[in-house]
Amino acid sequence: MKGRTAMAMAVSLVALLFLSGCGAAYSGYMGRSLRQLEKGDYEGALARLEKPGGKTNTLLYYLEKGLILHYQGHYAASNIEFERAERLSDVLYTRSVSREIAALLSNDSVVAYRGEEFELALIHYYRAMNYARLGDRQAALVECRKANLKLEDYAQQAEYQLSYKNDAFLQYMTGLFYEAEAEWNDAYISYKDALKGYRAYAEAFGLAVPRMLLIDLARVAQRLGYDDEVAAYSERYKLRPDELLPTPGGELVVFVESGFAPRKQQVEFDVPIMKDEREVAVWTVSERAVNRYHHPRVYRHGRVDYWLKIALPEYREMRTEVAGVRLRIGAQSAMAARAEDLDAIAQRTFAQKFDTILLRTVARNLAKYVASKSIEKAFAADGDEENAWAKEGLGEVLGGLFNLFGAATEAADTRGWLSLPRDIRIARLPVVAGTAVPGLEFIDERGRVLAVETLPEVEVAAGEKVFVNFRTFR
Repeated sequence: MKGRTAMAMAVSLVALLFLSGCGAAYSGYMGRSLRQLEKGDYEGALARLEKPGGKTNTLLYYLEKGLILHYQGHYAASNIEFERAERLSDVLYTRSVSREIAALLSNDSVVAYRGEEFELALIHYYRAMNYARLGDRQAALVECRKANLKLEDYAQQAEYQLSYKNDAFLQYMTGLFYEAEAEWNDAYISYKDALKGYRAYAEAFGLAVPRMLLIDLARVAQRLGYDDEVAAYSERYKLRPDELLPTPGGELVVFVESGFAPRKQQVEFDVPIMKDEREVAVWTVSERAVNRYHHPRVYRHGRVDYWLKIALPEYREMRTEVAGVRLRIGAQSAMAARAEDLDAIAQRTFAQKFDTILLRTVARNLAKYVASKSIEKAFAADGDEENAWAKEGLGEVLGGLFNLFGAATEAADTRGWLSLPRDIRIARLPVVAGTAVPGLEFIDERGRVLAVETLPEVEVAAGEKVFVNFRTFR
């Protein structure tokens, strides 16, 4: 009977060990696709994008494929993938109980990836740009509005307090689209929401309010006849009267995406478990361990029973050469303003989740350790004296194997939407009605031009706003 039990345990351990690699291998098999993406070889990047065998990384597959198709110019096909990603992300908020149990025994990588909040919000940015390229501005507006409604839902359901509850960039983008449709009241409301969002950004992420937003806000208020608001904005933000004049002709608005968003990597820590905590509940010990992580001197006067090794994710910054972007059309030029800093958003929101991740990780590893000791005790406590030495040895072996299994399957969940940009800037120039051939100059920290990119020519009618986006991987 004991032999059958041992065999069943061995089979379970092997199965879980297999599962534990499902999510951890993601960054490895994405490497080939990302290398092609950096070269601008979108066809090659798509060809090297591997569809996952199970459901663990399906969301990431849809996200990566949708973005590559977007850059390739296949906007309708891109939206199909992003729609699949959106539907799946909604479903994944009801997690699989069996997978959650497997995660408790192995690691978080066996759970289907649900996406970070900023990743799920960016789905709607790309869907909006797809619709804009397809000439459906109203559908683009729907996507902009959906993004911040989703963020509100995520913030309400989260186990932690997040600074990223409102995407200021998407609010600003919404206002620009509303203004392009001459929906002035809605544009004004969106610009006000964007200003509120950027004030929160300044405090949480260190990103200042773009001056062009302040000008847009005052200019639309002036058009609506809100003279008191115009005077208040002009005085507070030192706006000049000439800045509030209507733009002659049309306008080109370029969203410039650069670099790569930060990526998660695994780091390992040793957490002290004290001798007087042997009979204390796992979650209580785990909460104490989180406190000790932040206040390591707490346990200096206690007796450490053992050191628990844990693996956690942390974001690694992906450096970029680009410090500034200039939009040029003929003799006219304008510097782009940074409107979204995904590096800062990712780093800050992860810091706010860290204690929850740490608590769950310590509890999981502690449970594995306790289980291994329980197996040893179960065999040692058997009252049958016959072959006692063999049973005790078997208990130690099985307990040791379980402990070894726990260590082998412990890995941080380092998955993420790897092809996202590091930041997004907005560049704008007035355009005389007709055809324009815009160019972008990418500038380094010393003010030197790193590269010049010529964008496809655009047709701009009088009074029209034309929206395009461009990605550099520098």
